[in-house]
Amino acid sequence: MKKLHTILAVILITATTSAQVPEKMSYQAVVRDASGALVSE
Repeated sequence: MKKLHTILAVILITATTSAQVPEKMSYQAVVRDASGALVSE
């Protein structure tokens, strides 16, 4: 019975932590040179 409780706890913890991981991370950046002007590709 104790083993069953341990297995259920591990499954519950795994399910809740994997549900919180975002699928992707989006970000934006602004690149400027030494004089503060925007640098474009």
